[in-house]
Amino acid sequence: MTKEKLLALDLGDKRIGMAMSEDQMIVLKETIDGQNRTEALQKILEIIRNESIDRLILGLPKGNQKSEDVVRSFAIELNKLISIPIEFEDETLTSKEAERLLKESKINPRSKKYKQAVDKLSAKMILEQYLKRQ
Repeated sequence: MTKEKLLALDLGDKRIGMAMSEDQMIVLKETIDGQNRTEALQKILEIIRNESIDRLILGLPKGNQKSEDVVRSFAIELNKLISIPIEFEDETLTSKEAERLLKESKINPRSKKYKQAVDKLSAKMILEQYLKRQ
């Protein structure tokens, strides 16, 4: 793994899952509300500053043009506010894989906790894929 501190985001309509690489490990971060984009941007900026993030990785939903456009416009907004590099990583099937992994858990699939866990695990998978390609 790289020595750089990376933050991966799984952008959703309702929530944004986050995972961070730190000291050769991937750490699941919190899930933030993605419905208010201005607040979400502020929270992400706060995390980037507080955690001294070197690079941002955004999950890109290939094959879904509308969702892909949303992620790219979010990246443009972020790029106006931060000076660290922003890269994209294909997030195809990460949510489905996260749901498969959580099937064994005792968490109710309809609960907020479950949905947050899916988003964080998806962000972790996005980051793992990115790191494997490096």
